[in-house]
Amino acid sequence: MRWLAAVLGFLLWTGAAASDQQEIEQATTHFLTSFENLDMPAFIACFKDDATAFFPAPEPPERVAGKAAIHSRFQQVFDAIRKGASGGPPYHRLEPLDLQIQIIGADAAVVSFHLRNSERLARRTLVIKKVHGAWLIAHLHASNFQRS
Repeated sequence: MRWLAAVLGFLLWTGAAASDQQEIEQATTHFLTSFENLDMPAFIACFKDDATAFFPAPEPPERVAGKAAIHSRFQQVFDAIRKGASGGPPYHRLEPLDLQIQIIGADAAVVSFHLRNSERLARRTLVIKKVHGAWLIAHLHASNFQRS
């Protein structure tokens, strides 16, 4: 009987892990689509209130703390993209390459991926937490490398 309980527990856990994996992928896609469209309300809703972020160079190297500060910094980024755009949404395409999701317990995960264009390789890491059934960004780390 113990082994049956163990097997059932494992099957339930793997089912939950697969569901979490799918939810995390959907949350990541929503985050990137919101950025592509420069949809600030949808974009900033992806973050926890106490989220933190490191922005890529040439942005200031200090950590940005809190949803309001992240909103302010990204508003500058969104405004600059809009200013240089020739059309409307989507303003660009972000295709996550080498997407990896590492589930850490029942309510946390690390998502990492690359973004590539002709000029640079961008590395992105999201530390996300499940809050009231939604996967939200607790920390964003962004870095870019010039392509040679």
